[in-house]
Amino acid sequence: MTDRSGHRQRLRTHDQDDAYSSPWTLATRLRGGLWHLAWLLAFRPTPKPLRAWRVFLLRLFGARIRGTVFVDSTVTVRMPWNLRMDDRACLGPGIDVYNLAPVTLRARSTVARHVCLCTGTHDVSSRSLPLVTGPIEIGEDAFVGMRATILPGVRIAPGTVVGAGSVVTKDLPAWTVCAGNPCKPLGERRMRD
Repeated sequence: MTDRSGHRQRLRTHDQDDAYSSPWTLATRLRGGLWHLAWLLAFRPTPKPLRAWRVFLLRLFGARIRGTVFVDSTVTVRMPWNLRMDDRACLGPGIDVYNLAPVTLRARSTVARHVCLCTGTHDVSSRSLPLVTGPIEIGEDAFVGMRATILPGVRIAPGTVVGAGSVVTKDLPAWTVCAGNPCKPLGERRMRD
């Protein structure tokens, strides 16, 4: 498990003149606008069986997807070019992928309903409230329960289970069951088969 200082080292503070200016270039904002339009008109209205079409649209906007994955039509992805999904990774219904920094779902990882993967926050100790971002990585065979929130810079190790409603503020160890606010290890994850 990475210590707290390793977690902090993954966070990046963006340059902003004031609290009302964007840290993103005009090109990035236009790209985001085009994606939002495509999401609204061609991604969101698709029925569940049209998984391949949704994956195609994500790839078209820069998502790196390997193998067969599942992304529900109700998933919102802020910046598809910051999304990576490996074989058999799953994003369930109602998930908010607020990926201002990279979000990576390793093979066979599952993110359940209404989870928030939040890679962005603000430095509230500064009047200009600069954007602070950090990548999120969800390891192989990990499971994130319903309505959990994963905060910027967090790595969830392989095989870890995050309990429903948990708030994950730091890295979690491999093959453990974790839950709470803040999320903490509760015990070892044991597999029957």
